[in-house]
Amino acid sequence: MHERDERKATLSLVAAEVIFGTLGLFVRLIPLSSAALAASRGIVGALFLFILVRLRGHGLALPESPRTRAVLIASGICIGLNWALLFEAYRLTTLATAELAYEMAPVMVIAASPFVLRERLTCTRLVCLVLALVGIVFVSGVLEPGATVGVTLAGVGFGLAAATFYAAVMILNQFLGEVEPYTLTIVQLGVAGITLVPQLLVTGDPGWLVLDGRSAILLVSVCLVHTGLAFVFWFSSLGQLSAQKVAIFGYIDPAVALLTSALILHEGMTPLAMVGAVLILGSTLASELLEQRAK
Repeated sequence: MHERDERKATLSLVAAEVIFGTLGLFVRLIPLSSAALAASRGIVGALFLFILVRLRGHGLALPESPRTRAVLIASGICIGLNWALLFEAYRLTTLATAELAYEMAPVMVIAASPFVLRERLTCTRLVCLVLALVGIVFVSGVLEPGATVGVTLAGVGFGLAAATFYAAVMILNQFLGEVEPYTLTIVQLGVAGITLVPQLLVTGDPGWLVLDGRSAILLVSVCLVHTGLAFVFWFSSLGQLSAQKVAIFGYIDPAVALLTSALILHEGMTPLAMVGAVLILGSTLASELLEQRAK
């Protein structure tokens, strides 16, 4: 029974990571502004998960502490800004480059942890940090301008900005361990979507009104499949698998994004950029595994 449950949890985790990895492709195909798309994903995704929780006979278990609620809201705001910036990165550079810039989030957490979390910056973490920084320089194309069509510094910048806000979410979540996972996600998604509504009202973004049938279906997929369903799969795997296994399988997401970039969008990578990809993903994975071993 235990082996069957673990196998089921593994399949759920793989499904979630594969879905997350194809998000960039869908974003590229939807003619909505990044803010409108991120707001839709947050609000509809939150409603989907809330309905699912209610159908299971549960409700939201909001934290009683005002400080915890404030941190929870702050994390949701960071998620909204993170999504809007990431979606813009997907459009301004190649999918692989945007994804690799976004994968710098764990590195940013490592760099900030001595100041924010009061954690010691070990030699191993420092080496991983340096290797990842070298990797993003290789991926950005600054050492070989014009070598790959579609790679732009603006796209890399938006990807790194998105990673910064995601790193903030990762740090804030360290203080939200008492919040029930579904409640945490529903509130974060809802706040993320609402955060971007004022911008849409100011700009008068009419994107939803001019979507054709295909674009509407893709938008529904981003909101329900890439958000609601993917999170359901992800949550169903938690508690059944070791933290080490979850960390390793988490790299299916960027791997699928890189394959999508190469095989579907036919976006090339130079040998130097490939080395950069290995440095970024390899160093962040090594850091996570070493941290899990230490714990």
